[in-house]
Amino acid sequence: MKHLLLSALLVGSVFTVQAAHADDFGLEVGFRQQSGTLDATGVTAKSQSGYQLGVSGFFPFQGNLGLRSGFFYVNRPLAVDVDAGGGDAKISLTYFEVPLALAYKFEDYASVFGGVALSINLDKTYDGNGILKGQKVDDVKSPVLPLILGASFKFAPQMGTSVFFESFGGEAAKGLKDFKAVGANLVIYFE
Repeated sequence: MKHLLLSALLVGSVFTVQAAHADDFGLEVGFRQQSGTLDATGVTAKSQSGYQLGVSGFFPFQGNLGLRSGFFYVNRPLAVDVDAGGGDAKISLTYFEVPLALAYKFEDYASVFGGVALSINLDKTYDGNGILKGQKVDDVKSPVLPLILGASFKFAPQMGTSVFFESFGGEAAKGLKDFKAVGANLVIYFE
């Protein structure tokens, strides 16, 4: 909880600075479907729904080309099942994330973006039962740089949505790798 409060304070402190220099500055709240793989034999990783919240903005370079950046609090969960039915577990990794993506605005109501996200691990949790009870998440890699591709659309002057695909092919923690996610955020724009 203290990490969430710290992230909120950091985001709030730069809120006015970003808003003064950004086009399409907004608050984003949404869900993501997260998947990954495990190196262990006899267990299967299953995708889970996570969430993210934060602020983003479009900073124009020249014309319709610019930088899409912001600050996000991101939850990346994963479920683990023992193939023989001997237990299951839930893993949750939480990150503070700064996306850095090249963006192109087709018009005021639509844009596409692609780049990386600097993701710093804030917390890790593991809740298991059966033979998975007592295990833990070891050696969480931080920071990591997942690739992101997405699009943003406004359906009203002050509201819109962003959809994205995220992929990190490296190891996120010991034995946990190939994180991928698709998601959608509701965006409330401030002008």
